[in-house]
Amino acid sequence: MNNSLTLTPAQWREVVAHVEAERPNEACGLLAGEGGVVRRVYPAENILHSPVAYQMDPKRQVEVMLEIEAAGWDLHGIYHSHPGGPPVPSLADVAQAYYPDSLYVILAPQAAAGEWRGRAFRIEAGEVKEVEVMIANASTGN
Repeated sequence: MNNSLTLTPAQWREVVAHVEAERPNEACGLLAGEGGVVRRVYPAENILHSPVAYQMDPKRQVEVMLEIEAAGWDLHGIYHSHPGGPPVPSLADVAQAYYPDSLYVILAPQAAAGEWRGRAFRIEAGEVKEVEVMIANASTGN
């Protein structure tokens, strides 16, 4: 169980590009890797097409989970956006946190800067604890 999450600048840009492209609706996807280091970003369709809720396309989710398993990686994170802010888990997010070993990364736009801010949380049995998200150059290739 990881208490931090590390993405490369390119991976972070990929996540931000995805959530920006889906605006004003919530976007969602998965983050896979090993040892808390993300190796791949898996954007997915929010089949609800809603600005206040998300549900990942189940077919895409199964495909990605099988690919993650085949690569020998772990599901490190589930990301989604809150286009209207803030980047904290909603009551629905907490209630629907079905993967306690994964981190939940929530992105929201910063009003003044126009940039996206992301925060990560461990959500287990209704308890929410923030964990560190690091953007760092990877020492190994993606």
